Amino acid sequence: MKKILLFVFILYSFNVVASEIDWNTTEITSQNHFSFLEERFDDRVYFPSMVRRKNYTQFKLATSSLSNFKNATMNFFSNEDIPSHFLQIHTPIKYKDKPFAHIIRRNDLPLNSYLYFDLFTGADYFSNILQENKYSFVYYGTKLFANIDNTLFIDGYWWTGHFTGDEDLFKTSPINDSWSQKSDDNVQTSIDNVSGKIVYKKRYGSLIIGRGTHVIGNNIGGSVILNDACNDYGYFSGKLDFNKFSISLMHGTLIPDSTNVNELGEPIYKDYNDKYIAVKKLDWKPNSKFHFFAGEEVIYGGRSIDPSYLLPQTFLRATEHNLRDRDNVLIFAGMNMKPLSQNTFYVNFIFDELSRSKIFTDWWGNKYAVQLGNSYLINKNNDTRITIEFTAIRPWLYTHKILHNKYSHDGIGLGFPDGSNLLQIAGEFNFGLLKCLSANIHSSFTKQGSLGNDFGINYETRPDDTANWLEGDKTEEIEIRIILKWQPLTHHRVLFGHSISKIDSNILEHQLSISYQASY
Repeated sequence: MKKILLFVFILYSFNVVASEIDWNTTEITSQNHFSFLEERFDDRVYFPSMVRRKNYTQFKLATSSLSNFKNATMNFFSNEDIPSHFLQIHTPIKYKDKPFAHIIRRNDLPLNSYLYFDLFTGADYFSNILQENKYSFVYYGTKLFANIDNTLFIDGYWWTGHFTGDEDLFKTSPINDSWSQKSDDNVQTSIDNVSGKIVYKKRYGSLIIGRGTHVIGNNIGGSVILNDACNDYGYFSGKLDFNKFSISLMHGTLIPDSTNVNELGEPIYKDYNDKYIAVKKLDWKPNSKFHFFAGEEVIYGGRSIDPSYLLPQTFLRATEHNLRDRDNVLIFAGMNMKPLSQNTFYVNFIFDELSRSKIFTDWWGNKYAVQLGNSYLINKNNDTRITIEFTAIRPWLYTHKILHNKYSHDGIGLGFPDGSNLLQIAGEFNFGLLKCLSANIHSSFTKQGSLGNDFGINYETRPDDTANWLEGDKTEEIEIRIILKWQPLTHHRVLFGHSISKIDSNILEHQLSISYQASY
């Protein structure tokens, strides 16, 4: 194991600039969330424009003195331009033309560095209006992020809280995606969440060890390639970036959906098989108008880490064939095109079998998905954007015959959130109403068949060797979600959400969400 980690470190520790801090980022993603806890960590905090630049060493702790505590209390209820922090450390800026800059340096701290540590707390309220069931979730947590001489980047994000109310309803909450524990009186259910990463970045590349999720491809309805609507997982990743061309590799540790069972078919407590994901992605940006990418991803398990999947210069699918064809490999590609600086057209494509001789037939193994979208940035200043997206997914795409090779993590699919064997049209409109008030409207129409539409189905249970689009019992769902985000003060945020959905001829479902968060 140590040799493997050493190999990965050497492979990606070339002296080369990663264009991004994260493993891969997307320009277009949905902002339609019912809770602030669904938001991804904002990588912009790493960059100097988000911090107060200093020419001296600064250490400020909100509780270090009575004076600091009074100032922190006033800042907490103020509307300052740049947020204050519970703990903040800054070291002096590097001056290329001032060789005596080391004179103002203290305790041998690196120059041009900073660290922020925040505390936050909040509460969510969610109600299914017609069914008259509801739940509340109260939480608290911490955030940490640091930039050490633009070479080492660190962030950490942790929160914990408890649900009260209707158990069946809060089981459907997006933030309830992992471990949970009931109180002794069964009144409350507690959950917690932790993520973070350490990034080492040089001129032509970066190396990351972290815990989090990843997404590939622009989208507003969820990625068909690799989606992040799941529990966090540990991973190693690296990126080599040569301006117009880059190569990324990620290897993560997943949790199988079910435990092993004994001879009587009873689950063995916490006896999980090993399960991993490996992703390789190539990016080519010939100019500012075009971005092409392609790659492979493999789900495997039942054994220790396989070094064969850690080689970025080889084909994962060919490797899997030589490992006796026992793993789950998918191939993907995509394109982002900008005919105008404010207009982005994107295409995402993924397939599994896709035999060339049977590509235009109804063979069940024609497992693929296509996602097309167009997004127009109307106003950059208030982030007003409109996006339209079409998604088509064949039956059986995310299924597999081996339990630990399912395209999932901890009971949640890694592919398109609504499953497969579907057609979906979605639209999203983001716009700013006031400086501190923004709105988001997301709508979608989904038509789905019941055959092979879920990652948990064993494809060997299929009725025959054919599969047509939308085969099986068909359902149609319409959903409209409206979100208002209000930030009355710098350290306080409020969210109001309302959704209307209807499946087939059933009655309309109305859901209401109110979320509040304060941080310092």
